[in-house]
Amino acid sequence: MSTPSPALARVEAPARARAAVVAAGMCAFFTMYVTQGLLPSLRSVFHAGVAELSLTLTVTTLAVAAAAPLAGSLSDRFGRRPVLLSALAGLSTATLGAASAASLHQLLVWRALQGLFVPGVFTATVAYIGEEWPAHEIPSITALYISGSVAGGFLGRFIAGLVTSRWDWQAAFLVLGVLNCVFTLLVARGLPASRGFRASRSLRASLAGLPLHLRNGQLLGSYAIGFGILFTQVCTFTYVTFHLADAPYDLDLRQLSLLFAVYLVGMVATPMAGRLAWRFGQRRVFGWAVALSAGGMVLTLSSPLALIVLGLTASSAGVFIAQAMATSQVPSFARQAKSSAVGLYVTCYYVGGSVGAFAPSAIWLHAGWPGCVALVLAVQAAIGVIALRVWPAGAGHR
Repeated sequence: MSTPSPALARVEAPARARAAVVAAGMCAFFTMYVTQGLLPSLRSVFHAGVAELSLTLTVTTLAVAAAAPLAGSLSDRFGRRPVLLSALAGLSTATLGAASAASLHQLLVWRALQGLFVPGVFTATVAYIGEEWPAHEIPSITALYISGSVAGGFLGRFIAGLVTSRWDWQAAFLVLGVLNCVFTLLVARGLPASRGFRASRSLRASLAGLPLHLRNGQLLGSYAIGFGILFTQVCTFTYVTFHLADAPYDLDLRQLSLLFAVYLVGMVATPMAGRLAWRFGQRRVFGWAVALSAGGMVLTLSSPLALIVLGLTASSAGVFIAQAMATSQVPSFARQAKSSAVGLYVTCYYVGGSVGAFAPSAIWLHAGWPGCVALVLAVQAAIGVIALRVWPAGAGHR
């Protein structure tokens, strides 16, 4: 009896493998920004200023950016599934450890450790998708991962706020840690062993691929696009809160926190985008996504609050679709050491988010919300041009 080829064997992935991809995305982002909604509670507990408390976010994102290239290289050397499961276990442990923190400094240590494990989840999962699914399914499977990350980011904030209001912030980390453990088990049971993985000769060989990635024009363009994607999202939601907290809106903290519910549109938009990418190509869908996001940003210049929220919803949908398209492109552009290529993308992505938080502050002070919108539109135009120049028109039809 003949043995089916690996390509044919991979065509029909079981539903549990897809569910495992979603679960991995949720785990990665359950706790990434969890303290964002807990800062008022942490201020009363630790009697610290806003600048100190904001470090609970900064140390995590900086750790992600710093660890991403190494996480990718480890995945190239030791395999996607082992690195993914190890990272998920470490992330769960660090989250449970954060529940035991007795001081702000201890919490910062655990938050940094969380950030160190996150890139292993992202880089290994994206590289696994690129190797284990047929080319025509990669955009849609990547979109499932992005949907999971969107759901995880929202649910992490929501659950943490709910638990903290009932008990305390430590209980919130405990609950999220337990949930991370549950989803880690789902990934372990649902994700099949790798078939398309080819290990690097050594960790040094994988790290040696980093300079090659930096000489690859398509990857460099994709890294710039990743930087711009998170820059625009963080800039938008950082400064629109100031805009809506001022007159004539005067929204309170609870009302402002509900703005993040617009993220949930990404759970619907990104799977649809994956199917569109197969039909029309990733570059074209990316262009549509940027146009949708830009149109949403223009709408936020309106006066009625309902139109502003609608604009934020459209902008977020465009951002998540663009992220799905960019993420699915990176492994195909890497000639070798695919996971370390994804790791560099993650680094640029989170550096963009860090810059998007503080760099627009001068524009906000001098030009307010319209100035921030103009900056976001300029960055969106730039990444649209980059995609047009470096991404092949037929991407998604391979």
